[in-house]
Amino acid sequence: MSKVKKLTIALAVLASFSATASDYVMNDYQKEQQEQSIDSGDPCVVVMCMFGKATGNSGGEQCSSPEKTFFNIIKKKKGSFLPNHTSDARKAFISKCDTATPDVLNKIVGVFGKVKL
Repeated sequence: MSKVKKLTIALAVLASFSATASDYVMNDYQKEQQEQSIDSGDPCVVVMCMFGKATGNSGGEQCSSPEKTFFNIIKKKKGSFLPNHTSDARKAFISKCDTATPDVLNKIVGVFGKVKL
């Protein structure tokens, strides 16, 4: 059953109990919609998600797309993976985030710069 159908059923049931409960469910649904609209191509979003991953934290499902963006930056020569070039390209991308400190960028690149998925 889709999320929208489940939400519709939940709203119908909760509406009979309390307006406050249905307001909460609708606010939760709107929050979920906002979280899904994260711009995975934004270097600052990628930095936030990858730094969390590098420090052992998870950004949850909303970070799966920004993580893919980071790991899809791959440099090859004649079909062979070039780890140093890949690391440099990934660092160049996340360096576009003006608010990220050099320590944060170096941590991300140090852990995931040369990783091939």
